[in-house]
Amino acid sequence: MGGDKTNNVKLNHTLKVIANIFHEENINDWFIFFGTLLGIVRENSCIQGDDDLDIMINCDYQQLRSAFEKKGFIFMEGKYGIKNPDTILKSEPTQEFGSFDFYFCEVDEIQNWNMYWCGHTTITTPYKDLKQKTLNTKKWRSTILNLPHNYINKIIKMYGKNWKTPSNSQSKLNIQI
Repeated sequence: MGGDKTNNVKLNHTLKVIANIFHEENINDWFIFFGTLLGIVRENSCIQGDDDLDIMINCDYQQLRSAFEKKGFIFMEGKYGIKNPDTILKSEPTQEFGSFDFYFCEVDEIQNWNMYWCGHTTITTPYKDLKQKTLNTKKWRSTILNLPHNYINKIIKMYGKNWKTPSNSQSKLNIQI
C-alpha cells in the first residue's frame, strides 16, 4: 500500500506471527493475497523489498483489532489515504514487525468476497468447498496459511502469465478477478 520497502526476513516473521494469532483466536475466514500470495507461491517467502503483507479477512473488526493490540501491534489512523478505517486495518511497522494490511471483506450470498474498500470489485469464490467454506491451506514455516481457491489463476490475472519471473518494476494489478 505504498509504504517503505522491507526485507523478506522481517515480513516472513510477521506473517508467521499473524497466522499464529489467527489460529489462537480461532479466526479462520482469511487468506493471503496480492504480493504476499505471489511471494509465498512463487518463492515460498515474502518478496524481498515488498512494503507490507496483504490479507483478506471476514471477521469482526473490533475483535480482530483487539486481538492484535493485545499482542502489542499498533494501527495507523488516517495515513496512506485510508478514508474509511473500518474497511482496512493497516499496522505501523516496528523494529520487529513489518507492516500489514487487513482488507475487510464480506461473503455475499453467491459466495463472492466483496471488498469494502473497493465496493465494485469482487474476488470470486475463494473457497475450494462452498458448502464447508474451506480455503486452500499451505503448511509454511511451522504454521498454516490460507490461500484462495484457484490461486494460480488469480495470480495470473493479477500479475500476468510471466508471474513466475520476478520483476523489478511494480506491477499494475488487475484487481477484478
